[in-house]
Amino acid sequence: MDPDRRAELLEVIAGGSAILFTGAGFSVAARDRSDHPMPDGERMRRELWRIVFSEAEEPDASSLQDLFDVALAHHRAELIRYLDTRLRLGERELSPHYAAWFAAPWHKIYTLNVDDLASVVAERCSLPRPLAIRSSLRDPTRCDDGLEVIHLNGRVADGPEHITFSTLQYAARLCRREQDYEALANDLEQHPFVFVGTTLDEVILWQHVELRRRAERPTTRHPTFLVARTLTRARQRLLEDLGMVWIRASAEELASSLPSR
Repeated sequence: MDPDRRAELLEVIAGGSAILFTGAGFSVAARDRSDHPMPDGERMRRELWRIVFSEAEEPDASSLQDLFDVALAHHRAELIRYLDTRLRLGERELSPHYAAWFAAPWHKIYTLNVDDLASVVAERCSLPRPLAIRSSLRDPTRCDDGLEVIHLNGRVADGPEHITFSTLQYAARLCRREQDYEALANDLEQHPFVFVGTTLDEVILWQHVELRRRAERPTTRHPTFLVARTLTRARQRLLEDLGMVWIRASAEELASSLPSR
């Protein structure tokens, strides 16, 4: 990792105006209710295949999104049990790096994840500010008390109909303007961002960024960082073109250096 880039990242976070944006990779060090590592997309795809079809059949190329749609339509009870087990944290002690990330002086936190990691951190860890956790789908009103944590795709506690996971659920949201995604697009122009555990594949995010880009002249560019161990060459080039700095590290590796409020 370029030490100058790392120092720049930490200085931006210490300034107190940066926004944290997390994806599925941020949760992988946590353990679920069965004491298994939280699943990534490919693991979930294979596990949903077994719910929808058969363990005896080798999964074909069916997407995670399509499998979720079929499971919701035809195997709802099994899907709920699966989500309650795999996307909720168990009793194992949390890795200390999670408290360090939530204790940093963020202006706000957005997450693509529907798991209950933020809620568990708020319950088990001593933080300098309480976490004001809400779902874009169920609690659209902005929170003013504490550090706001916004689940853009909903929360597992609200049930499978109130999260955004499947092809049809994403399609429904693309048909309308989203208050929190519009706020996110605005925040991208107004604040430094630190992305962790995501390769920025979120179509709805880019839709709202593009809508703003077409409607208004670009404002002053703020520093934007992506924290990830690996990145494809094409995605590296794309993010470079967008002015984003890649910090080649994991969330765990950076945690001990993070400033606290």
